[in-house]
Amino acid sequence: MFKHPTRLYTTISGIFLLLQGSSTLVFRLVPALDRAFPALLATTMMVPSHSLLHILTGLLALAVLRWGGQRGADYFALGFGLFYIGLATFGTLTHQPTLFGLQPFDHPFHFLLGGLGVLAYGWAVKKR
Repeated sequence: MFKHPTRLYTTISGIFLLLQGSSTLVFRLVPALDRAFPALLATTMMVPSHSLLHILTGLLALAVLRWGGQRGADYFALGFGLFYIGLATFGTLTHQPTLFGLQPFDHPFHFLLGGLGVLAYGWAVKKR
C-alpha cells in the first residue's frame, strides 16, 4: 500500500471527500434528515457549494485512479495538495469564508490534507 504513496493519498482523499460531500449535501437538501441527525451539519457547517466541491474533487480523484495511472495520481496529489494549502493560507490570512463558507476550523484540516498530498508527491518522486 505504501509502495505508491500518491495512489494511497488519492484513494483515501477521493473516498473521504465523496462521502463527506454527498452526506452533507443530502442533509442540506433534505431537512428531515438534518432534523433527525442535526449533529452532521451543526459540526461541519457545510454549505452546498463546499459540499459540491468535495463531491467533484472526490469524483476526480476516483477517475484519476481509474484512468490516470501513476502519473495521474502523482499530479492529483501535488495539485490537490497545493490547492488545499493555498486555500488554508488564504483563509488563515484573510479570515474570509469564500464561496465555500469556510470556517476557522477548516484551515488546519486543509493544511494537513494539503501537506500530506505534497508529502506523498515528494515521497513518490524520491523513490524514483
